[in-house]
Amino acid sequence: MTTFADKTCVFRHPNTMLVSHVRNVLDSAGIEATLRNMTLAGGAGELPLDQCEAEVWVASTAAARAEPLVREALDGPATRTPGWRCFHCGEWLEGVFDTCWQCGASRPA
Repeated sequence: MTTFADKTCVFRHPNTMLVSHVRNVLDSAGIEATLRNMTLAGGAGELPLDQCEAEVWVASTAAARAEPLVREALDGPATRTPGWRCFHCGEWLEGVFDTCWQCGASRPA
């Protein structure tokens, strides 16, 4: 984690789409995030590689709140939803599904 004045870098990666996704996750959680180095990839070779990666910066006071959101955006939720058996047709479904792919029935509450 890099800190500059009152801002902290909470994520950096060469893939600008992934960096933009992380920023959108933080913005939707009410954490104002700023992107940096979004166009420096073309400078790789002339500039050190670690200086060319796109970055997401937040206020230092929001960094502790942002870090678990960044991890969840990259790794998925910390808790996995258990699998379930469709009450209508008996099909076994993984926890990520809310609707049975076999018959269309909804997961019971």
